[in-house]
Amino acid sequence: MPCDKLVLLTPVIQSPFRELAEEKGERKAGYSRYLDLRNTLFELPVRLYCGGIHNGINKLQFDGVAHLGLKRTREIVKMICGNAPTIRISRIDWCVDILGISVVDLAHYCRMKHAQSCRFIKSRSGTSVYARYSGPVKILMYDRVACLRAIRDPLAKHYGLRDALTRVEVQLRGKGIPFRNFQEIERFAETDLLSGLTIWKFGRKREGLTVPESLAAEGLLDKIEAYGLQAASKMYSAQTWDYLSKKFLVPASESKFPDLNRLMRRTIRDWLENRIRFPRLPERVQPGKERSS
Repeated sequence: MPCDKLVLLTPVIQSPFRELAEEKGERKAGYSRYLDLRNTLFELPVRLYCGGIHNGINKLQFDGVAHLGLKRTREIVKMICGNAPTIRISRIDWCVDILGISVVDLAHYCRMKHAQSCRFIKSRSGTSVYARYSGPVKILMYDRVACLRAIRDPLAKHYGLRDALTRVEVQLRGKGIPFRNFQEIERFAETDLLSGLTIWKFGRKREGLTVPESLAAEGLLDKIEAYGLQAASKMYSAQTWDYLSKKFLVPASESKFPDLNRLMRRTIRDWLENRIRFPRLPERVQPGKERSS
């Protein structure tokens, strides 16, 4: 699941859409007219906001943009905005779904460099973890299956109680968007949106430690297990954390976690190149059958 949310700002709306909004739209959220184009003869997956009260700007909020791909998205934008001189991205979310790894496991061993704040939230819709939480940029990990069940999505019935599907989502707004001109959207394929995010291989004590050092290493591992790598590292200064982790711990030789940076770049390229892919559903064993080894 690549581009999950797209909001555009445009100075121009083509007359058929502007006139329809003026006729059937309503005042909403700081705009003189709002109209859901899905419920019109156009049947376009766009919520249209016309005539910003303070600046006169217009807004296009796409619905289900992940299913469109860039080619269809651009066709819709041209249909509504024509050849508008400047169309800016107000918000864009990119995401990747990881099958078979729970959000708790992933959050426990991920760390975001230079992130000043992070959040761990439990709710009816599952566990959500913000590895970075700021106005312009948020990096969110959450339990996708629990979210589907909470909104009663039919897709949820394909997953069992123990199935894990974690979504990693980068939410960009305003100044957090590196390329705000919609015509430059392909440049996201060149950008590592998860730069600074690292997944720590399961750590173990370094060999040859003295008894006091061994106890310190075990205490550090206990903190990571209790609070997660990001929160545990924030208990110390950056210099102290680097010293402690290198002094007392070594990573395991292998990790069960995928390369999130690579997966995110691949899903962005897929959407930009109109390849729509979604995570495979978990395999189910038929009654009386066993999986082949």
